[in-house]
Amino acid sequence: MINDVQKTFLTGEFAKLFDVKKDTLLYYDKINLFKPAGVHENGYRYYTLEQFDHFIAIQSLRAVQFPIKELKQYFTEPSRDRLQSLATEQVEKVKQEIEKLQDIQSFLLRVIETTNELSSVKTGEVLFQELPEEPVILSASHPIDLNTPTEEISRIVGEFLKEIGIKGAAANGSVLKKEQFLQRNFHQSDVLFCRMEGPGAVQKPAGLYAVMYDQGTYEELESAYSRLLADIEKEDMVLDGDVFEEYLLHSLMSKNEAEYMTKLSVKVKKRAD
Repeated sequence: MINDVQKTFLTGEFAKLFDVKKDTLLYYDKINLFKPAGVHENGYRYYTLEQFDHFIAIQSLRAVQFPIKELKQYFTEPSRDRLQSLATEQVEKVKQEIEKLQDIQSFLLRVIETTNELSSVKTGEVLFQELPEEPVILSASHPIDLNTPTEEISRIVGEFLKEIGIKGAAANGSVLKKEQFLQRNFHQSDVLFCRMEGPGAVQKPAGLYAVMYDQGTYEELESAYSRLLADIEKEDMVLDGDVFEEYLLHSLMSKNEAEYMTKLSVKVKKRAD
């Protein structure tokens, strides 16, 4: 049988159990939020096993910024109904915090993925690669060309990303129709895309792709498109889909537009005899 001495914890011991500072317990004591169970004859405060749930509840609620004033009010007169109501309300707040953390995680993973990808590429070189199927979400039609003001492009892209729930560094860009590419109309697109799963996503098909990484300003992309088309024709290939123009963390990696990296990819196939 556990005796009373074994069930008590000094301030430092209790703090260590819950990975908090002693000052936190002293502060909670001072404001009458969470007080020690008692004081030993030698003057040392102590806490008991029975206080564990109480303290865990306080720390859990403080972690989601629950006001100390409201905590004190609740623990002055706790009840089952009030506890249920409190928990229900906080579950929703925790859910929102989880979603925020997931957005942050997605952003960081995207940064890692892109920087790793760029560490092994040679700009200006056209590669022919087998790529797997991947989901993409396409926007509604939004015609964009060289005459579209930058502010308008930013608004269109921002609204699209907001609509699909993206808040970080998304793998996004625009789509150049196959016909426009063949007509060398390289600076006009009417659809945006984002590489992600979600409602309305379609599958970008697996297969052989011509891929090119270009470094330079948006205005300089025309020469990159010309090289891409020339190499496709040189390899006796034909287009088998539209061109995806993906912007690789442009403003996050450089303030100089001349250093922006853009990935062009288009599905191709051998020309039929």
